[in-house]
Amino acid sequence: MLFSELILAIMKAVNRQRTISSPYHLIKGKKSGQTIQDIGYFGLYPYFGVLPKLDKKAYDQAVQRLFSEGYLLDNDQVVDLSQKAMDLDIAASPLNGWKYRGKENLFFSRLSLIVQTFSHISQQQKNFDPVVINEEVQSWVKKYLKRINFRDLAVAQAFKIELFTTLTDSGSSETHKIIVTERLTGLALSGLTWQQIADSKNLSLLDVQLMWVEALHSWMGVIEQSKPPLLFGLMEDIIQQSSLTETAQRTKKLFDKGFSLEQIASLRQLKTSTIEDHFVELAMNDPFFNYRAFVNPALFEAIIAESRSRKTKRLREIKEHLPEASYFQIRLALAIREEQR
Repeated sequence: MLFSELILAIMKAVNRQRTISSPYHLIKGKKSGQTIQDIGYFGLYPYFGVLPKLDKKAYDQAVQRLFSEGYLLDNDQVVDLSQKAMDLDIAASPLNGWKYRGKENLFFSRLSLIVQTFSHISQQQKNFDPVVINEEVQSWVKKYLKRINFRDLAVAQAFKIELFTTLTDSGSSETHKIIVTERLTGLALSGLTWQQIADSKNLSLLDVQLMWVEALHSWMGVIEQSKPPLLFGLMEDIIQQSSLTETAQRTKKLFDKGFSLEQIASLRQLKTSTIEDHFVELAMNDPFFNYRAFVNPALFEAIIAESRSRKTKRLREIKEHLPEASYFQIRLALAIREEQR
């Protein structure tokens, strides 16, 4: 997937319902109530936080190119796609942003240092400058290497076999796999910079970085499923144990103990609106969430019916026709999974 395709994939989902900047916040992984609820409303889980260091200027330039190429129509209020954009067939992507939430960077940092270590030790080179300077990663890798008896050449060979086997099984294209491997450093071989890879592939910097994330998400999924003895250890603390953000988890624990929304806001010393954001997130992710504590069934059905009849998830538009519903109740109703309704 190219960066322009990523933007268009998100814009197709939110067309005429969100602003031009909404994909930027999603791609960056902004944990605001609006961004997180949009993930559930529009099924945008794969794209969350896939490029956390995305520069706003670079994003704006990519959007301007979409305008100049005829994919976007002038509209100061919302995303407005042309028929050309709507007809564009964007291939499915292995991105899994909501699940990994940037942890692919930790996975690759560990992998990079381990590969570099094996590369040097196998040639009896004990001293080298580590490619990863993060002390936490270094400490983790040292413990991991001792645990697997890394000085045994048979272990190094087994690690290499697991690496190539799982990467092959990931189903990534050759270009994707090359981008991953060209970032690795070994004895007398330095990993390439993003710009060097982009130039060699005639791609943009953002295209290369996005394809790198795609390749890692696909690869990590294979490792998680097949559990190869050596590589699976690198997934420690990377596999998300909960689909909720940490702050929403804390709110859930208090709610499960019987505290009301207002009491939770007081206990956590947070704004009521922030706790409302947490409940919207709960409604998105918990199949057993009981919305009746906040909105009665009749109003719930009225909100859903209004959204469907007008083909919109714009809160203000629904509120205009259902003034008796609060914005929180509308957000909550829209967040409930289809199978729960």
